[in-house]
Amino acid sequence: MLGKIDRKVFDEIIYPHLGKRLDEVIVPPLTGVDTGAIDLGDRVLVVKTDPVFIVPQFGMKKASWFAVHILASDVMTSGIPPRYALLDLNLPPSMTDEEFREMWVGIHEALLEIGVMVVGGHTGRYEGVNYPMVGGFTMMGMGEKERLGHPSKVKPGDYVIVTKGPAIEATGLLTNLYPEFFRERMRADLFKEALDMYWKMSCWKDGLIASQVGIHMMHDATEGGLWNALVEISEVTGKRINIVGERLFINPAVREVTRIVGIDPFSSISEGTMVIVTDKEKVKEELLRNGIEAEIVGRVENGEGVYVDGKRIEKPSEDPFWRAFFELANRK
Repeated sequence: MLGKIDRKVFDEIIYPHLGKRLDEVIVPPLTGVDTGAIDLGDRVLVVKTDPVFIVPQFGMKKASWFAVHILASDVMTSGIPPRYALLDLNLPPSMTDEEFREMWVGIHEALLEIGVMVVGGHTGRYEGVNYPMVGGFTMMGMGEKERLGHPSKVKPGDYVIVTKGPAIEATGLLTNLYPEFFRERMRADLFKEALDMYWKMSCWKDGLIASQVGIHMMHDATEGGLWNALVEISEVTGKRINIVGERLFINPAVREVTRIVGIDPFSSISEGTMVIVTDKEKVKEELLRNGIEAEIVGRVENGEGVYVDGKRIEKPSEDPFWRAFFELANRK
């Protein structure tokens, strides 16, 4: 199966074999938790690694922005802003120096916006390497330990807040990869909104605002979408999440794009959608005040599983985005 490994493989192969167990590692690799964390005394170091994801069809500058924000969003789920970066760039031999310059300057500009500096790495061209995965990208942040989000902080009564709604990434990627297909099938205003969804494929700002108010845990809705993110939070916290169906919201452009390609928006990849668990209603107010759509969609209770209006939501067996992506690629 393509994409991220399933929980069974993680639990049986990866988690039992992490090298020497160190006491200062207070958040080891966990399914449903986006960062690791190392105790530095009164402060904490958070770390995260992802592929360097570059899609040349977007243009190098636009692709570089997304590559940075994929990682920054994950680090920000910890409640600690990213500060330092390391890149291992294993580039395709076909990439020219000018293309590399455009990509690197794009990465620099995106890092500059969020206050992150490159502190090391490796760069080279190698046979067998191709887009979109052109290396590895690590970000780290340091902050006060009390600001660190952790599953153990989640408790009954906490609010569950969702930002931007589902399928943000699915919509942004599909319309930017296959613009003519969607332009012919959508109203002009909805098509433009869907195309501009690309710039919402980050939840770095969402997490920064929420963390300044106070959070217990955050998780971004990547593969498997909002349903998968909620199920993973339930699993890692050992708590039940009750969602009120009428509070789930969806952007009109997202609704139209997902209708056209026949995919479930709530199970579709959605970088840019942050799930925030907090005991502070003010988090929603601050997000709205800063122009980020947000809603308290439910509460945490004792028990297990995710329920929408009493109906249990299971972990998606696949992300339907990929089926739509390959069908459009074959059509083209």
